[in-house]
Amino acid sequence: MTIVKTLSVAAIVILLSGCAMNDHAPKNPQVEISRAKALTQRAELAAVRLLPKSDVKDIKQLSKGTFLRCSNGYQWSGRTRAALSDGVDGATAQMQLAVAAEKRGDDVSEDIVLTGDKRYSITTEQGVLLLVTVWDEGRAIELNSASPCFDLPSDFDRPRTF
Repeated sequence: MTIVKTLSVAAIVILLSGCAMNDHAPKNPQVEISRAKALTQRAELAAVRLLPKSDVKDIKQLSKGTFLRCSNGYQWSGRTRAALSDGVDGATAQMQLAVAAEKRGDDVSEDIVLTGDKRYSITTEQGVLLLVTVWDEGRAIELNSASPCFDLPSDFDRPRTF
């Protein structure tokens, strides 16, 4: 009888610990959102830094982003725009950035947007998606971004921007 009780207690402990380990909802949604935002903004800046320093005149990164739905919850979405130095061709800089990203191990693909312009999709090793387009008649490169998917509690009231 003691063996049955011991096995029963052990089974209950294992089941309860398994439930605790499977709780994928973050303990603090603000922390999870901040983590996703920081990861994504670092990836944006790291991508711009793949261009030669002399090719970039100015970098403007949005301080706030928005939320996108994804298969496993939400993504934090942001944007960085790099103004190019005089004489730097936007399409060439866009391609150089994509080639450098692929060399560092990122997954890179290209497609054509509705306007007929080329766009590169870069997925970093950390799972951040960067959409790289030429902007401002070739005088800037824009990186629209999305973090990896993360979970938020269903009762969490997401802010419009963060």
